[in-house]
Amino acid sequence: MTEPHPARHYLFFAAPAHGHVRPTLPVAAELVRRGHRVSYATTEPFAAEVGATGAETVLYRPALPDFAGAAPGDSPDWLPLALTAAIAESSALLPTVVDRFGDARPDVVAYDTTMNPAGRLLTRLWQLPALEFSPVFLPQRTSNPGFSLAAMLRGSPQDGAAERPAVRRFREDLTALLAAHGAADVSPLDFVTGFQGPRMAFFPRDFQPGGDSFDERHVFVGPCLDPSPPSAAWQQPSDGRSVVLVSLGTSYGNRPEFFRMCVKAFADSPWHAVLTVGRAGVDPAELGPLPAHVEVHRWLPHFAVLPHARVFVCQAGMGSVMEALSCGTPLVLAAQAREQQMVARRAVALGLGTEVPGGKDPTAEALLDAVGSVADDQEVHASVAGLRERIREAGGTTRAADVLERLGAG
Repeated sequence: MTEPHPARHYLFFAAPAHGHVRPTLPVAAELVRRGHRVSYATTEPFAAEVGATGAETVLYRPALPDFAGAAPGDSPDWLPLALTAAIAESSALLPTVVDRFGDARPDVVAYDTTMNPAGRLLTRLWQLPALEFSPVFLPQRTSNPGFSLAAMLRGSPQDGAAERPAVRRFREDLTALLAAHGAADVSPLDFVTGFQGPRMAFFPRDFQPGGDSFDERHVFVGPCLDPSPPSAAWQQPSDGRSVVLVSLGTSYGNRPEFFRMCVKAFADSPWHAVLTVGRAGVDPAELGPLPAHVEVHRWLPHFAVLPHARVFVCQAGMGSVMEALSCGTPLVLAAQAREQQMVARRAVALGLGTEVPGGKDPTAEALLDAVGSVADDQEVHASVAGLRERIREAGGTTRAADVLERLGAG
């Protein structure tokens, strides 16, 4: 019989965005269930969800009113803007955490990779073991020959043109952050590329491009899902119609033209469409009169519908895609941002669904055709079933907690 690990204190934090916080919450809850102490530094909008895990909530004041909106997905400067936002958020978080735990430091720091400026500075300051969570693809040295983070940090132009202001600001802000926290002796390049600790990916190895090239420091646990039943009830249609679920996630729900197009697509179709627009998304009243077989919800747990859906239309966010594949539901992808385009391309390459023609602005006819095509494609269903099995084998929340316990045990 395996001896239980001694109780440890884990400090968690993530970028204040749903796609970064939510994958970590079941892991925090599992560690608490096993008798460990978990402190989770977060912002007010996520306090209730964090508190529900049993973790101690440590609130800090965010640097940005809308972290997810700080780097528009269609901007050519998306990456340096996102990295600069992470530096700003790290600067806001660090004083709170250092003041709170300076005399009673945790045993392990586990943080979302987007917040790696704060995570790496804390582990350097406190000399603690650390783990980086990754809800997005892990970086590959050869995955994008046209882009070099090292060149960006050195100030070298990427395409022979002058350095863009967003890139310069990223380098300057990172240099200032290092100096402010006792790491002026570390170059930005060494700081960004020198991390040798473990990384944990919230998707299976098979979904990562070049997954076989990552060494044992990289642990692919798959999605860590909440095992409790959905908090909201949903009734299957009684008329025998096939169900299609449509969602653009939490960041892109305020697109009335997209959801009107969906209503048009399914109005005269044999599908029962379930549209979720998000609590901060479009007002359902803006979508006009709805057919009886088209329903619109401000919010509905995907897991209430996905087990019954034949197809999931989504924005290709990693969390949404993993939820669908965990339920064995094929995908129709309408990527809204660059990061999502990478996820969509990978899903299509693995035969898990299709990208709808028109990208984030498809026509009603194109969407309906894509949904029907995927629903009837037996090769897609077989590929989805195979990936679903890889997700099950990856271990999920249980394996994630096991890894963190071993890290805490030394």
